[in-house]
Amino acid sequence: MKLRPSNIEPVLRPALILIPTARNGRESYRLISNDPLQDEFFDSWSHQLSKKKSIRTVKAYSHYTKIFLEYLQEVSYQENGLTQVVLIQALENYESFLVFGTASDIPVVQKVAQVLGDRNLAGSSVSVALAGLNSFVNASERLRQGMIELESHGYIASQSLSGFSLAQTVKVESPQNVRAAIKRNSWLAGCLAGGARRVKRKGLSALSQPSSLAHTDMFGGDEFAFPLDKCMELIGSATCSRDKMLWSLLAASGARISEALTMLNVDIKTTMESHLNQVRIIDPATRRNVLIKYLTESEINSLPHKGRAHCETFLIEPFASMFWIALEEYKADLREEQYLAPVTHGFLLRSLKNGDPMHNSYQTLYERFHKAALRVSGRAYGFHSLRHMYGYYLVNHCPNPNPHANRKYGLDLETVQKLMGHKLSSTTKRYARQDAHLLQATLAAANFARLSGGAKSVLEARIAFHEHEIKQLQQLALEAS
Repeated sequence: MKLRPSNIEPVLRPALILIPTARNGRESYRLISNDPLQDEFFDSWSHQLSKKKSIRTVKAYSHYTKIFLEYLQEVSYQENGLTQVVLIQALENYESFLVFGTASDIPVVQKVAQVLGDRNLAGSSVSVALAGLNSFVNASERLRQGMIELESHGYIASQSLSGFSLAQTVKVESPQNVRAAIKRNSWLAGCLAGGARRVKRKGLSALSQPSSLAHTDMFGGDEFAFPLDKCMELIGSATCSRDKMLWSLLAASGARISEALTMLNVDIKTTMESHLNQVRIIDPATRRNVLIKYLTESEINSLPHKGRAHCETFLIEPFASMFWIALEEYKADLREEQYLAPVTHGFLLRSLKNGDPMHNSYQTLYERFHKAALRVSGRAYGFHSLRHMYGYYLVNHCPNPNPHANRKYGLDLETVQKLMGHKLSSTTKRYARQDAHLLQATLAAANFARLSGGAKSVLEARIAFHEHEIKQLQQLALEAS
């Protein structure tokens, strides 16, 4: 079945434009194309998405969905229309377009990329692109089911549907049987039996899956985790008490920068006994009635937050002590500040210039951190490197309080998952990576026990191996001092 009758001449490629908008205090995006029904549906989908996701997620999902619609439109022109086979192939080849583009081995993908340009997305970006597209697919399928229900009761007829993006290839005056076929098979499912099917990754990605091992340098850092042994120096290099407080908070708690930006003063609990001090991370969506005292509805809706399974945090030393000291310095500096207008909000982070909240000031804070991290470590790091460092520390170096554990240092993955606030252990694995050097020591000990004529047991081999490692580390320490 062709979705564009052969007697219809191709038309010029209509442009798809994405523009920011707002409705009821929520930021979202609108699509401008030659298909009013598609545009109206996109607007509704993006607005509904803004009720559940941060504005960054809404922006990313909307952007990548627009890319898919452009891709599908161009495929239809290159193939002179969309048939069932062509559309299935387009869905299967979409990831190849995102990753390889003009370098793809698939001829039609090459042609499409020559018109639309290369994307060259990395693995993580491909995941976001497909997550956004699948959200759009699911929403379109719910609408299709609703349309079928309305038609079954005689409220609408088949010609009520324009077919969303397929209206670009099926003119408005298309025969009723073509429209009925489009209705039976939602615009994206497009003749796939059973309705919409989620687009699945086939493994095409510019980067391989991240390793579960951390190949750290002598300071405990790699491309993801900020060097553990350099972190005290980093915090000490902060040029103001606010930055020192923020950096030590992120290092001690493993909190996301988005969580710190939305933290209120009441989330910091201090007591006479310092070991009972507590930092909590609260989802802004759970206290909109409190935030409305300080922010507009639109600002509240745009607050970034990825969700957290547990609000309690576990602060690691020595960064925890540095945080509590920096917090008192920060409060003292705030008391001395004289602003033109009184500070009425309860956010922990304040602007140095006017005392305003900094929930939308990520870039300003990032640039200060980035310069300091580069100066201290010689590498480019962002705030998230402290979260990676936190997970790396917990799984490798944190003292294990469990007397029955088979290792004195390093917590089990389930415990680390709770402390990092993750809902899924698979997410935690990306942060709590085992140190490759520690693993190598265990493997080398086993090899030594089997192949050498020295130690007779694995335990003896480990002792011999670690004695050798200690000598090497002591020599490195002397060279570094």
